[in-house]
Amino acid sequence: MSGPSFSSIQLNAPNVISSKVSVPMKEGQVIHGTIKNLFPNQTAEIQIGNQKIIAKLETPLKTGDAHFFQVTKAAPEIQLKVVTGPLSGGNSLAHQSQQLLQAMNLSKSSEMQAIIQFFIKEQLPISKEILIQAEQLIKNLPPNATLKGGLEAIQKMIELKIPMTSKMFDTLLSGKTTTGFPSLITNLKTALQQEQQLSPSQKEAIVQNLQKIGEPFHLPVAGALLGKQLQTLLNTQLPSAVRLPILQQLINASILPSEATLNNPVPISNNPALKQTAGEIISKLMQPNIENKLVVEQLRSWIQNQPLLSSSQKEQVLMNIKEGEAKPNLVAHSLVKVFSEQSQQAVFKIDSNGLTPKDHLVSILGKGMTINSINQTLEQLTNLNKDSPLIQFRNQAEQTVLSQLDGKAFEMAMKETLKMLGYSYEGKLASGKDEVRQLASQLKPQLVELLQMPNISAIVRDGAESIISRMNGLQLLSGENGPQHQLLMQVPLEFLGKRMDATLEWNGRMKEDGKIDSDFARIMFYLQLDSLKETVVDMQVQNKIVTINLFNDDQTIETIANKLKPTLKEGLATAGYQLSGIFIKTFAQQKMSSLWPNNSSSSKEQGVDIRI
Repeated sequence: MSGPSFSSIQLNAPNVISSKVSVPMKEGQVIHGTIKNLFPNQTAEIQIGNQKIIAKLETPLKTGDAHFFQVTKAAPEIQLKVVTGPLSGGNSLAHQSQQLLQAMNLSKSSEMQAIIQFFIKEQLPISKEILIQAEQLIKNLPPNATLKGGLEAIQKMIELKIPMTSKMFDTLLSGKTTTGFPSLITNLKTALQQEQQLSPSQKEAIVQNLQKIGEPFHLPVAGALLGKQLQTLLNTQLPSAVRLPILQQLINASILPSEATLNNPVPISNNPALKQTAGEIISKLMQPNIENKLVVEQLRSWIQNQPLLSSSQKEQVLMNIKEGEAKPNLVAHSLVKVFSEQSQQAVFKIDSNGLTPKDHLVSILGKGMTINSINQTLEQLTNLNKDSPLIQFRNQAEQTVLSQLDGKAFEMAMKETLKMLGYSYEGKLASGKDEVRQLASQLKPQLVELLQMPNISAIVRDGAESIISRMNGLQLLSGENGPQHQLLMQVPLEFLGKRMDATLEWNGRMKEDGKIDSDFARIMFYLQLDSLKETVVDMQVQNKIVTINLFNDDQTIETIANKLKPTLKEGLATAGYQLSGIFIKTFAQQKMSSLWPNNSSSSKEQGVDIRI
């Protein structure tokens, strides 16, 4: 149907609120509008989305009637043409869509009908070109995507003004998926290990990164393992049969020098070591022709102010330091002993320089290592087969780390994982604040470079593209709407045989100085856990008052939560927040509104519709 046209003559008339529509109008678009008020001289106020315009009518229209109008001219003034008759409130959405499809001479396929109904409901600007493109995308939905998710991805593409290509469509769908990130990493790692077109060094760099991302507690376990092994090795009361395999492994891993023996398991050499570490000061003690008294006082001061050591441990070390005199070997052995203990007892504790007990421990061993070389070396310690006589030490180290996992540990793991993934690689590269070489060690730039290689296998290419698509999709879904900001991240974690798929959504506002306003926010965690399975935590902060809704179908959670509530309340109070309440609900009770619904499967199967 076509009808009379009218043109806008005023965008900012007196007493008329005018604001930008969410999507600019273009010629050929079809827009839903409602006649709000009639004025003399055949003019009317028309509501189009969240914009009101004053238009001159060439044909009388009735107040309250809604029509679809086609934009025949967008500049310098908007000109609209009526393309459907009045859409009364009694008309169903299906009826309105049929009327519009007929007026625009479009196909009436099930996909097109779903698309046009969605566009009408969401009041999106419509054009024949966009509808046809959308129909093709919906007809080729990936097997794991839902119609609803596909329609919302199309809506996002329109809002972001990005091309409606299948690649961008798949990217947004991937970003909306809240599960499967650990599997993507595992699949790529397996494919790379079988890839024949890459050199060993190229494969090793990416595989190591994937390993670190997938197992963020791998190095803490290695540090605890090293502490336990050195503690055992230094215990001369134990038989040689117990100590010798440990000595051999530490020499093979290049942690101890080849001259190490059971009688002298930790020979101290004069190699340069990490700055601000115990090893650096021991190295100074061994320098010839220096003012020994000054170095001894530096050592004494360093030990007394070392936050990683307990009072009794400090005393153990200081016993080997006399006034102005210290024997390097005795001091080094006592430091190895106490830091071996702390590598197990204070796994996640760091000093003012960001160093852990294991960093200090390795620095004393005389290998002159950097942090990166320490980490690479320690990884070798945990690569044991189940028949190794040292497997019991690794199992004990894992239990040690598990017993110390807390909020700080997971915070550290998430930060490190996000850094290694390289979510903000492009932004940091553009800012020039970080060294290019340092950024290039992150996973995302590594995969971008990998995809430039023409001869890699299809399975490796698909794996790399899947991970990049997931990260790009998350970035596209993050953004701002005026003062309101939305941030979306996924953190794939695997620790001690347990997998966790974590999606974090933060919605809040920014202060005038550009920083996040931590007094007002909504933070949602969508989790897939090995034991608790699907779990959603919805935390709302209003003027530093915190309300938490936790969704899970496990009936025992409420009992556990009640026991932990005092600890949570105390922790929040320490940070300046007040806990209003914790409400445990099943997914059947869930009625939360969301900003970006989860589409990993139907809401019937998942039991929750979360906006990300």
